[in-house]
Amino acid sequence: MLKFYNFFKKCILIFIIYIILDIIFFSFLPNDIKTKLYNNRAHRIKSYYYHHDFRPNASFIDHWGYEKNQVNTNNLGFKDEKIRDIKFKNKNILFIGDSFTEGVGLKFEDSFVGIISKKITKTDINTEVLNAAVQSYSPSIYLSKIYHLIERKKFPITHIVLMMSGGDMSDDYYRYLDVDKKYIVNHIDPSNKYIINFNNFYKSNTLLYQFIARITPIKVIPDLIKSFFKKDNNKNQLDKKNQLLNISNQEISNLEMLYRKDYSYLYNKDDFNKWGKKAISKSVENLKKIIKITNKKNIKLTILYAEEPTLILKKPTQETLNYLLQEFKNLETANVEFHYINEYDSIFNDNFEAYKELFFIGDIHWNKKGNKVVADEILRKVNF
Repeated sequence: MLKFYNFFKKCILIFIIYIILDIIFFSFLPNDIKTKLYNNRAHRIKSYYYHHDFRPNASFIDHWGYEKNQVNTNNLGFKDEKIRDIKFKNKNILFIGDSFTEGVGLKFEDSFVGIISKKITKTDINTEVLNAAVQSYSPSIYLSKIYHLIERKKFPITHIVLMMSGGDMSDDYYRYLDVDKKYIVNHIDPSNKYIINFNNFYKSNTLLYQFIARITPIKVIPDLIKSFFKKDNNKNQLDKKNQLLNISNQEISNLEMLYRKDYSYLYNKDDFNKWGKKAISKSVENLKKIIKITNKKNIKLTILYAEEPTLILKKPTQETLNYLLQEFKNLETANVEFHYINEYDSIFNDNFEAYKELFFIGDIHWNKKGNKVVADEILRKVNF
């Protein structure tokens, strides 16, 4: 028993020494090598206060379906054109939302936030535009993150632009649980702050994690080697992408991704009555709490709501849509404005070719052109 105990102690000591050496070695690696080493999810980290976030000061290849792009974050952990330290200016505009506002599958400059940022800062050097959006956010997380940035961090934000999507309400209702306004968790159990901090550090600063994260039976080393030498125009991926680009209108209308159940409350009256109204009510209550924060700090708040292909190909009932839009409209005050972002809806008019033009095929998110259309509409409607 004593021998086993001594052996166990030696193993623990060796492991600790290895981790220390691993961290030291990893810190000296050039950023381009780190980018190739990072597991695809290593840049997405947990947050004690608002569930999940981006790793600050990171540069990585982000994969979304058949798309992959170089993505950077600034020192605040916000998606950005490049790694940089943010210096707040006279006007600081903060965008927040979910995957649509993050601009998944795209570089920052091709997302609607990036397009708006370039347009504004080109003529006004005293304005900073920031994107605090991360995929799978919802009003519960918007509230927690805005509270954290404004009340705890004291960021001098002058204007918040909050983009809502149809999935926000179902995420708020089914997915997330807010605990005493302190932090957001899944409907499981609260996470420990120190464990989260250690986990984030471990994921971002060790070679060991990059190996473990890639483990599938027999493939650890080969996958790592391939990641260094494989070409960006992977033929298999390209073939699949081209197949999607050439699918027929009938095949588009049958794409399962476009008929997600989390939007069913908008086009199914039974679901709307069963849980949709409650989900909308919870999200609106969270928006009201955000308004209290912005009013207290005299921050302008713009709330936007945009439809996805799900709701363009499978129309919401007019009664449901009117109910939802009116709930948002009722939030308007002197310091709060609401805009319905829907001009690209008219481009569709049951024209599936427009779907191919504006959205990633087989997905519900705007592509580069779709983001440009959305950015132009926001710039027309919102006074920055």
